[in-house]
Amino acid sequence: GSSQWGNLKNQSTYKKNHLEHISQAILFIRDAGLRERVYQHLRRLNAKLPILSLSSEQDATGNHKDPFLRQLPLEDMFHEFCAPQLLDTFNRQKVDRVRSLFREKDKIHILLQHDPDPDAIGSALALRELLGRNRATTPIVTFGGVTRPENLAMLRLLEIQIDRITYEDLHQDGARLALVDVQPPYFGVSLGKVDLVVDHHPKRIPFTARFTDLRPHYGATSTIFTEYLRAGGMEPSQRLATALLYGIKTDTLFLERGSQIADLEAFTFLYPFASRAMITRMERPELPREDLEALGRALSRLQLDDGVAVIHMGEVKREDVIPQMAEFCLQIEGVEWGVVSGLCGDKVVISVRNVGYVKSAGDIMKRLFDEIGSAGGHRAMAKAVIPLERFKERFGEVSEKVIREAMVPLITQREDGND
Repeated sequence: GSSQWGNLKNQSTYKKNHLEHISQAILFIRDAGLRERVYQHLRRLNAKLPILSLSSEQDATGNHKDPFLRQLPLEDMFHEFCAPQLLDTFNRQKVDRVRSLFREKDKIHILLQHDPDPDAIGSALALRELLGRNRATTPIVTFGGVTRPENLAMLRLLEIQIDRITYEDLHQDGARLALVDVQPPYFGVSLGKVDLVVDHHPKRIPFTARFTDLRPHYGATSTIFTEYLRAGGMEPSQRLATALLYGIKTDTLFLERGSQIADLEAFTFLYPFASRAMITRMERPELPREDLEALGRALSRLQLDDGVAVIHMGEVKREDVIPQMAEFCLQIEGVEWGVVSGLCGDKVVISVRNVGYVKSAGDIMKRLFDEIGSAGGHRAMAKAVIPLERFKERFGEVSEKVIREAMVPLITQREDGND
């Protein structure tokens, strides 16, 4: 290309420089009047010349019904082209910081919640890959165990090992500690020195860690780690891509619940690398007969009140059937909220799901149960775990009637406080 000079207000400038032969034009002129004049001159030269007009105003080049004119506000240009590049450099900085936390000889425990879900598992696998570590030097650990059939299928199909450890084992032999998809206060006891916390849940209680990256506006922690991998120039293996994709898919209900553009972009990036056939096998594991019987008993006790389905399952062997039942409630006609409780050992577990465009489930659970147990979550999904004795001290018996009377008024009350 070459530079041409002349008075933009004069038609002769355009003819002298043979601008009638150009194939496209981009206008970036701050003066709206001059920009409109230049547009008119170009249009006289070529009625079908593709023109892109950049401006700080939505209608800066007049109100034209011109099929060959596109107007792009500079703010949109920043969001579409510049912001992603800035985010990439931001994530690259995070990647470098994460890698600098640990020395080559360090053993690292990647600690997950008590019953790890696919988002946590995929994120842990990604962190290990990001650090260039293996199972021996950087084991994925939990104080609980994986119980849900689909999560067990994920571990089996992707050959992922999660070790069960005790609090005493946490820093054994000087092991360093990284938490993904969970935060230190979740565990209810001091974890000692925490090196890393990466999570997409809101920060409920203050904690200290050498490195923290919390993004509550993201739908999944796997999205954060996908951005880390991309910023680090790493192409995921099929195994890792499948784990991360499944993590995003399950935590966002296939990009329908609490998802953002970032989750969609991460999903799109991972999709070509992942095994869709393997994900299908994870999503359809064999359902143990005892789980089926528990779900059947729960359905027989379902109570519906103003769009709120309330079920108390009684004693359950596995905690995961409670959120499963809450998810299932949303498939019932007329239900906007699923509230399911159960007794798991000496704990009362309450799981809440909603359709996503109503009140925040997390706010309601915190308001009701945060003082007597662990409670919180997002707009569309939340959970409370309360010691049985403390629940009885506050509410008396554990029953559908008690749960319904405590929660339904808060759920159905209008935002202005009127019924």
